[in-house]
Amino acid sequence: MASARGVRAVIVGGTGECGRHILGEIVCSPIYTEVLSLGRRTTTIPEKFKATESDLKKLKQEIVDFDLEKFTVENCKSYFECKDVLFVALGMSFADARRQPGRTIDTYRLVDFHLVARSAEIAKAAGVRHVSMLSVEEANSSSWFSVLKVKGEAEDAVEALGFERTSIWRVNCVDKGQNNTFFEKIFNFFLKTVRVEDLGQAVREESEQWALRNTDFPPVSRYAMRDIFEFVRQAKEGEAKKRDNGAISEGKKAGQQPGCDLSNERSDPVGGATANDKTDKQED
Repeated sequence: MASARGVRAVIVGGTGECGRHILGEIVCSPIYTEVLSLGRRTTTIPEKFKATESDLKKLKQEIVDFDLEKFTVENCKSYFECKDVLFVALGMSFADARRQPGRTIDTYRLVDFHLVARSAEIAKAAGVRHVSMLSVEEANSSSWFSVLKVKGEAEDAVEALGFERTSIWRVNCVDKGQNNTFFEKIFNFFLKTVRVEDLGQAVREESEQWALRNTDFPPVSRYAMRDIFEFVRQAKEGEAKKRDNGAISEGKKAGQQPGCDLSNERSDPVGGATANDKTDKQED
């Protein structure tokens, strides 16, 4: 999928903590050459990424009205055209939904189902090939629990669109560090969590692997928490190889005498082998 022009992405939901970390990862990635963030307001990349001026030039932002009567293929298709990947990081907690007018479940469903499905629908119509979306563990459209049911319905709707590649990240609890709410701190104490930094890195790593070697992946993958940690491991391994290769290159430029056998040095694509082979495919 990757071409001479690099990979172009659009992200919906880049204003939340998860979305901002995914945004930071792809903006600072050399694989991505153009990133468009769509949201109700502009967003910022966390300082920890140390984004350079060159990185920030890749990023464009558009304020979008997510009213379903306005957020349509006819009105918004142009935002998604000439893009390769759609990242969907939309999500609302029940606590946030209760602060909105109307019924809580209807407000929650508007964001976590309707806007997710509509974003994917517009992207598909615009020719986007890969969609990567956040979901929750145990999501199931037949569940009795509202959160799991809505998330499962969103997964089903996106999968039914038939993207060339659909990546679904099923996360239990996300540790946002100092930005955790009171209830998130409680949940994180009792449940297995993933750091928001690790989630962003895993999502970016997986998208790069598919962009560089798309024959390694099936059309749909549902990733569990353990897969996130595996992609993070692969990302760190890839970064270490780059540093080692850079040190070797600098040594050669400086006229360093060969002190060891480098015949086993590899030039594998970014990220090495994919984690998808180890992923349990779950059918809802």
